[in-house]
Amino acid sequence: MNLLFLLAALAAQQPEAQDDASEGVPWQAQIYSNFTNWTAEELARRDEWDLAHRCGGSLIADGWVLTAAHCIDQKKVDKGYRIRLGAQYLDTDEGVTYRIDRMVRHADYDKPRHLNDIALVHYVADGDTDDSAAAAPIEPIALYDDDGIEAGVEVYATGWGQLEEGKDRGFQAELTEVDLKTVDCGSLAVYRGKTDGNMLCASSPDNDTCTGDSGGPLVLGQDQPVLVGVVSWGDGCYREGGAGVYVRIDRDHYRDWIDRAMASDPSINELR
Repeated sequence: MNLLFLLAALAAQQPEAQDDASEGVPWQAQIYSNFTNWTAEELARRDEWDLAHRCGGSLIADGWVLTAAHCIDQKKVDKGYRIRLGAQYLDTDEGVTYRIDRMVRHADYDKPRHLNDIALVHYVADGDTDDSAAAAPIEPIALYDDDGIEAGVEVYATGWGQLEEGKDRGFQAELTEVDLKTVDCGSLAVYRGKTDGNMLCASSPDNDTCTGDSGGPLVLGQDQPVLVGVVSWGDGCYREGGAGVYVRIDRDHYRDWIDRAMASDPSINELR
């Protein structure tokens, strides 16, 4: 896995092998494009599923997936972007797919500074939805509802993101998991003055999240897992001493916003 779209330089070493998520991640969602008119040149470099993949997400309630604001906008909804649930591999036809019929993005999302990088997408079944295609259980994950976690806590993230830093490197077909530990963002020189209290940093000596993992889950606990973050951004991937930046999810960070967004009028696509 890896982190996001801030890909400053390409000099990242190849990471050690990651753990597959073969035990299942019932809440893992994929956001992908329904576009199919790829050019022959594009298809010669990458498979169609690879070109279509956009982001990860977390199923948090029936019909609702939590993701990053930079992963979705109204244009993507209008184009017919879709949600996939119950999938382990993206290079097969497995997984139940749904049409995204609306989204609610944080009204104060600031793309250049990555502030309030959080959004919800609502999905509905349509003619392409096949409930029998699920290759893994589909269940929502509970949201963390306690004080914000501090540095030094073991967490993990999952997704289909790139295995190395760089543009158009291609995504992983298999859902993978990376073990991380939370770290004080302010202790990292590269993030000093660039993060705020709504952000959480996490790192590993060997692994990271990267491009294609955006919007996906950062989870605390194995027996009773809870969602504590959303993959948001980072200064490259797999860099020595580096870390990924995640949107905090806890009692004081976005819990109220999430509840209000899911209860909002369907005509609303932004909420403060």
